[in-house]
Order: sequence, then C-alpha cells, then structure tokens
Amino acid sequence: MALTLHCETEATIRLEEYLDRVEAEIDLRDPDSLVASAPWLRALANDRSLVVNRLNRYVEESYSGRDYGSAQAIVLGRRKDFYVRANLWPSTRDVATARVYQDQFSYNLAHDHNFNFLTVNYLGPGYETDIYEYDYDQVVGYVGEPVEMRFLERVKFRQGMVMLYRASRDLHVQYPPDELTVTLNLLISVPETRLREQYHFDLDRRTIAALPAELEASERVSFVSMAGGLGDANTAQLLDDLADRHPCRRTRIAAADALCRLVPAEAGRVWERAARDPAPLVRDRARQRLAELSLP
Repeated sequence: MALTLHCETEATIRLEEYLDRVEAEIDLRDPDSLVASAPWLRALANDRSLVVNRLNRYVEESYSGRDYGSAQAIVLGRRKDFYVRANLWPSTRDVATARVYQDQFSYNLAHDHNFNFLTVNYLGPGYETDIYEYDYDQVVGYVGEPVEMRFLERVKFRQGMVMLYRASRDLHVQYPPDELTVTLNLLISVPETRLREQYHFDLDRRTIAALPAELEASERVSFVSMAGGLGDANTAQLLDDLADRHPCRRTRIAAADALCRLVPAEAGRVWERAARDPAPLVRDRARQRLAELSLP
C-alpha cells in the first residue's frame, strides 16, 4: 500500500543540496531507497521561502505571455531521471466559485501513476485521499475492463506528512481541501516508466474509465496513428518495425493500424503477426481486425 512515513525534523536543506543528495545517494528504481530519503524531502519542506520565491517569479513573468504549462504544478528543480515540483491544490471554495477551473486539477478522479513518487504536505490543511491497490500485471488495458481493486484507507494529508506512492500499484482519488494546500513532490522519471500505461478508473463499476490524454504513451500513440495518413515507403518500414518490436503495447497497436491504412495490402500479414503478440491487448485487437478482414 502507499506508505505514510513519519519523519519529523526541524532540519532545513536547500533545493540544490536536496537535488545533489538524491542524485548521488538514491537508487531511483528502488522504493526502499526512496523511503530512506524521505527525511530529506521533509527537511526541504522546512524551507519556507522555497515555493513563494518561485511563485513570485511566475507571477512576474505574467507580463511576458509565458506558457505556464499547468496551473497546478511549479517545477522547482530537475536532474537526470527525476525532478521536484510544487503542486497547488485549491480549496473547495475556490472550485465552487469558479475562481479556478476544476478540470485543471485531479479532484474526484480515481487514477494511478506509472512512476514512484514521494510527496510531502508543504502548506495548508491538506486534501483527503482514498487509496486503493490493484495488480497492474493482471490488467489487459482496455477502457471498460473490469479491474480487481482493494480499498486500503482514507488519508488526511496533513502538513508535514510524507507519503510514498508505488508505481502502477496504488490508485487514489483526491478531494479538495478546506483551504489552499501546497505539496512538494519528488517524481521519478526513469525511461522505462514512460512506457507503462496509466489509467483513470470508475470506482463504482470497478473498471478502467479512460487513458489519460496527457500521458507520454498517449501522445506517442496519437503521433504514430497520424503517420498512417501521411507517409511513404520509409514510413511503412518504420511502422512495421514499431508494430513488431516497440515495448509499449498501445504503440504496437497504433503502428499496426497506421501501417494498414498506409499499405492496405499488408493488413493480413500485419494482423496475423499481431495475433501472436505476448500482450492480450494486442492479440485481442488483431483478432478483431482479422475478423473484419474476413467479412464479405
């Protein structure tokens, strides 16, 4: 389950020192190593000028027409394969009065993450979150698929608390706090995590509800799909290679679909190969396409 870590400290470290320590001493692929670093994130949260200084810079740059990217996140520092950001969580009142736009925040949305991350409540009373657990390896990956999930606990994420969320195991739904809350997150971005799926869930039906459009895999799938309408012989060979060997199952499907639009005569061969794919999601799509090809 997601771990609540108790690491009270009055020590303070600055951002660059924190980034240096994580880079030098933490195995980013090992959750136990991340847990060991939790007191450092708690000490970083004791730097009370950290977020406001960066926020002031963002406000000052409002004159420049700067692209903020996300209303919720302020990137504080980045190193190879990890970064630190502040997340802003507007209050129930802010959302109810449309002072902020609710669809920019992940409230009332059950979701998982395809990366491990540590988070600490930096400021404010904290949101409440319901935490569930599921087995990523038992999921095929299609919208509407039933998913076995287990409710673990409801947590009030109070100021100073530190939590570890495990990649593709913990899913949760967050609710607006009573007052503006700010969290600091250490997010792990090793290459292999970007190939894993991430899901939105329907908790009432216990199913996959959607695949996030902003996920790197979704963006890659969209790009590959468009290649089927604009390509040449070289594009066809590249799509054939992707459909056969890309580690992301959704990318393999998108490449096969795109190749068959680009070179319709190849459809039988492409989908027969896909029908032998190790991933059930790919095999199911291939069988569907082969059945369509056999229709008169």
